[in-house]
Amino acid sequence: MSLSLPAAPGVRGAYVLAVLLALAVCLGWIALRQLRSGTPAIRVAALAAVGCTAYSADTSWRFAADYLDIAGTVERAAMFGAAELALFATALMARQNLNGPNAAPGVPGVLVWAITGVQIIPAYAESGPVGGTVRAFVGPVMAAMLWHLAMGIELRHHKPGASSNGFGALVAGELRERLLSRLGIAERQRDAAQITRDRATVRAVALAARLAEFTPQRRGGRRGRRIARRLSVAVARASVGTDPEQRGKLLDQLAARRNAASLATIALPSPWTPPTDPAASALAGQVRNQMERAAANVRRYPRLLFTDLPPVNTPDNGDRSPEHPPPGKLGTADALAAIERGWAAGLSVRETARRATRAPSYVHSVFVRLDTERGPRPVNAGPAKP
Repeated sequence: MSLSLPAAPGVRGAYVLAVLLALAVCLGWIALRQLRSGTPAIRVAALAAVGCTAYSADTSWRFAADYLDIAGTVERAAMFGAAELALFATALMARQNLNGPNAAPGVPGVLVWAITGVQIIPAYAESGPVGGTVRAFVGPVMAAMLWHLAMGIELRHHKPGASSNGFGALVAGELRERLLSRLGIAERQRDAAQITRDRATVRAVALAARLAEFTPQRRGGRRGRRIARRLSVAVARASVGTDPEQRGKLLDQLAARRNAASLATIALPSPWTPPTDPAASALAGQVRNQMERAAANVRRYPRLLFTDLPPVNTPDNGDRSPEHPPPGKLGTADALAAIERGWAAGLSVRETARRATRAPSYVHSVFVRLDTERGPRPVNAGPAKP
């Protein structure tokens, strides 16, 4: 049993008008309660959103009778506004989520646009392409946009500089970046003239590399002359004759294009070896070279290993001179005499150094001098007296 009213046109029209007015009043009352603390601009936006929602409700009323076979007036009145109420409810829930701890519209914000997309279908079904476009834009699309603006659901308006991390926003951002890259306008801070020059430079590089692969005979042919003409036009558009920076870009790109095959044989460091500090490596190499030179000098001049070193100035011996040695140490003349006696007796360097209270290196240098002056050192015949 279907619910219906009398078929009188006046009664039916009055009933429909009453239902639409009641829906608009309810939505307006709820919106004004939610936006009581807003500015006059927000209140006007809310009022406009209520009008667009009523516009969309009229489309739903007609669609319910023509395509959903809901003939009963009461049944249509009870069900035709379901989408509009759902749109308003999701807008309220999105506003609540935006003011909550997550500070994002969340799923209700996505549902607002999903419901809007579904409501576009009745608009085109009722009025065709032209009228349907007007019904869809003024009705559900404008209603969703105005509810977004009036309730502050737009994340960028609520938090300037914030960006949405939802799946739809990520996909839309990725598609936008790829489209800009495909069109060659992804790089910012370039005017139209610079974009034209960059595109002509890339085209000139491609044509020059292609023409370089031709033999001299093919360059003189029809195809070679055609490529040469296109190359000349591209070079002129790139303005490489008057712009040194653009000319440098052209030559660098052309050099990279021609020598691309050398990438297969270029020597590269292994990624598995640990990185080394250049300063530490240079210091280690310098120390290694110094050690190699010192070892070569020792092998060539072995007596340099026993050269006497100057004494270190310490608080104990800094103010003393060889004529005034510290207690327990022989003077210079006595030490030389002891060293000569040790040399004449054939004593070892260490024993002579102990008796002369001098360093073994110093004693060795004196022995070398005595060998030079007096001939070979006598052989040790026995322990000598100190």
